[in-house]
Amino acid sequence: MAAEAPQQLSLVADTGLSETALQGNLFGAPEETQTAARSARPESLAEPNALADPGELDDAALEADASSRPRRRRQTMARAAGTDATAPAPEQEAPTGLAAPDLGPNDSAASDQGPAETPDPTNEAEPPTAAAPESDLPPWHHHSLVDPQQLPPMLRHYVELKAAHPERLLLYRLGDFFECFFEDAITISQLLELTLTGKEAGKAHGRVPMAGIPHHAAERYCGDLVRRGLCVALCDQLEATAAKGALLKRDITRVLTPGTVIEEGMLAARRNNWLCGVVVEGSRWGLAVADVSTGEFRVTERQGSDLLHQELLQLDAAEVVWPGEGNRPGWCPEGLRLTPSALTPFAAPEARSSLLKRFRLASLAGLGLADLPLGQRAAGGLLRYLDDTQPGAAIPLDLPTTWHAGDQLVLDAQTRRNLELTRTQLGGGVQGSLLWALDRTVTAMGGRCLRRWIEAPLVDRAAIGARQEGVSELVGQRPLRQALRRLLRPMGDLERLAGRAGAGSASARDLVALADGLERLPQLASLLGLASSPPLAALARPWPELAELAALVRHSLVDTPPLALTEGGLIHDGVDSRLDGLRNQLDDQDAWLAEQEASERRASGIATLRLQYHRTFGYFLSVSRAKAGAVPEHWIRRQTLANEERFVTPELKGREGRILQLKARAAQREFELFTELRSQVGAEATPIRAAARLVADLDALASLAEVAATGGYCRPEITAGRELLIEAGRHPVVEQLLVESPFTANGIALGGGPAPIGRPDQDGSPPDLLVLTGPNASGKSCYLRQTGLLQLMAQMGSWIPARSAQLGLADRIFTRVGAGDDLASGQSTFMVEMAETANILHHASSRSLVLLDEIGRGTATFDGLSIAWAVAEHLAVEIQARSVFATHYHELNELAELHANVANVQVLVEETGDDLVFLHRVVAGGASRSYGIEAARLAGVPAAVVLRARQVLGRIEANSHVAVGLEPEAPGP
Repeated sequence: MAAEAPQQLSLVADTGLSETALQGNLFGAPEETQTAARSARPESLAEPNALADPGELDDAALEADASSRPRRRRQTMARAAGTDATAPAPEQEAPTGLAAPDLGPNDSAASDQGPAETPDPTNEAEPPTAAAPESDLPPWHHHSLVDPQQLPPMLRHYVELKAAHPERLLLYRLGDFFECFFEDAITISQLLELTLTGKEAGKAHGRVPMAGIPHHAAERYCGDLVRRGLCVALCDQLEATAAKGALLKRDITRVLTPGTVIEEGMLAARRNNWLCGVVVEGSRWGLAVADVSTGEFRVTERQGSDLLHQELLQLDAAEVVWPGEGNRPGWCPEGLRLTPSALTPFAAPEARSSLLKRFRLASLAGLGLADLPLGQRAAGGLLRYLDDTQPGAAIPLDLPTTWHAGDQLVLDAQTRRNLELTRTQLGGGVQGSLLWALDRTVTAMGGRCLRRWIEAPLVDRAAIGARQEGVSELVGQRPLRQALRRLLRPMGDLERLAGRAGAGSASARDLVALADGLERLPQLASLLGLASSPPLAALARPWPELAELAALVRHSLVDTPPLALTEGGLIHDGVDSRLDGLRNQLDDQDAWLAEQEASERRASGIATLRLQYHRTFGYFLSVSRAKAGAVPEHWIRRQTLANEERFVTPELKGREGRILQLKARAAQREFELFTELRSQVGAEATPIRAAARLVADLDALASLAEVAATGGYCRPEITAGRELLIEAGRHPVVEQLLVESPFTANGIALGGGPAPIGRPDQDGSPPDLLVLTGPNASGKSCYLRQTGLLQLMAQMGSWIPARSAQLGLADRIFTRVGAGDDLASGQSTFMVEMAETANILHHASSRSLVLLDEIGRGTATFDGLSIAWAVAEHLAVEIQARSVFATHYHELNELAELHANVANVQVLVEETGDDLVFLHRVVAGGASRSYGIEAARLAGVPAAVVLRARQVLGRIEANSHVAVGLEPEAPGP
């Protein structure tokens, strides 16, 4: 592992560079800027070409030089301060006009390490050892086992920080590595498959466990740890060099948790990363939800822990913060990261203060939080948690908005799982889900928007109509739709780019990508100038303030900036006079180096002599081994390689220090200019995100239009009634998965209006309840899911796969499809089924859509039939919800004779001898057989078993009869 020594650049000796300029603050804390004091001596540049001492060049002298020798702006990357920042090789680029050095086998590419802290000489020599298993832990496997007073200063500091953050994995910066010790070293060695080594901890302790990761790869490794649910505290260096005899100053600069990451490599591009704050008092709760990467911030307050459980499941939150401790509360779903917090930040006064301070408000009345005291506390506690995990960085968040029950179509966790909205039940992947079928978005922000629309359909007819208008306009104008998608495709994630700029962690490439996206806004406005639908017309504006910001970024930054922010090559010529003056001086030094090379070549008579640069050895004269004996006497041998000799001269070494100082000053000035530019961009995060969300809406609408236009969809009519009338509907997912045969379309009629199928009740309206019968594997479950998905798609503003459709708004969709145990809570398949059925019966209304499959099958035949009968009857008679009840209990067909709002439908099959053909057509009437034995034969059950099953079935049918055709009895007094 790395020796305990500060990382230093060879270019920065005695230049006054800040420590953050040296290391670049990898994980987003705003880099500080510091201008070194310099002596004033303008006469040093009386002659433009004079090679002045860099220490004597003040700002006025540099500006005068830039004025006398103006630099021409280049379209490609400007000088990278002597370094090829885009190349992965460790060698530094040779001066302009000089050949690159040929590296011999003994060349070293390691960066210089400062002498402030003594390396551990035994660390590199120790042979790798395997990570210790639980049964054979190292002697000092936990930080609490050691005596801090008997540790070396560095390890003592580590233990002090670890004691203050025991629940977090502590990564401690040592030179080019982030190191862990004690239990954290064991943890990361096992999780990341790293070698577990050791470090000397003094005579009292010997060697303690150590493991680490390279500094330049920290984001990748930390992303892996965060995805595993760990919290990572980064202790970074706060200075470049330490005082004599002292340790480098280090402190925790960032805490990475699953809900607070903003780095691109740690986030899923097409889904939100929700951080939740929760406050619970009795049965009432407040919930604050924020996506730190996009700035979204919402607050709600409601009653009932079950509703809180459902909300957290719907959000699929990355992290939940709550003021409590102990066991996981019942309202928190299993699998979510739950982070206990202190009570104080969630107390009413502190929470209110946090909200007012963060958003610079005098009152919270205008935010709509006055009637949400628990919501206020949850929001304030969440903001405090963000401040604690992002020291020194103000993450830009939107003003909090509120949402309430009834603002969207209610979908409980079972319904989301059964309908496979964003992931499949088998495998949990996206392919095969509704999101997969509808997602044709071309930007990450559009993909997140479409996911939100699917997860939270609308219940407001006007809002649904507005989206439908946008989809319809894009469906009808194919050239416009294609032009918009071509323009959106290269656009970066403006929401998250703006967030990183506001947090001070954006790279130069982030700003260039942001500028590219902002430059496309006027082009979008031009394409949408004649749009009539509200969602499209919202983008038909010029955005002059954002165009100016994009122009500023383009003017300042080169087109392809390097990844590193502290090595130069970021800023165009002509942007800053001081920088131009420094670059002029560097050009003069390059000219001197070229002249020196030619002079030494003439003096030595060695035509193959080359003047080169190595980041470790500096400038040198390179000659072949055969010519080494003919070099002048004033040359000093520096290094001998297999095929060449390297020499220096006193004049060359004297000039080297001046050149490196100039490069360091130029790199520092570029960094200062970049941070100023990043701050300007970050200050505009709010308008950038406003535009980004309109772009995301446009991308989502274009995706729905693309699917509708290519898939033969229709625009559903959304009514104020209860009807659910679909003619020739198709399952949006299954029809895309079928390759060899087309999907069989089926209609449905529930709740009112003319009926394509089913038995109308006495006034001619379709029924409220359809009893669906048919064989196993004939498509009953597909029909149920198809009905639910088409209702959901209509309410999210999409067109649907059907010939025509007329739908009233649903307040909730309930599904009970399939079966499964809940072994964790000790519930059998039947108990899970009954619990879900009970939830439906308690919460369904006449405007709900209820889809049930095989209720009562997990118990004895008569018990199951009785339960199924009673549930179906309750839905039709008491609740009058629009329902489809799939069953193998054919006795339920009799419900249609007893209740006018019940009808029977069946899935057709065709028998040809011993063969059974599934037609997948749903028609009126009830089935009398389930063909279970035939399905068993088709599945490969042995013929003897099939034969015996038919014999038993014949006897049962001959001797059994179930009479259920009874009117319900009136309840007793």
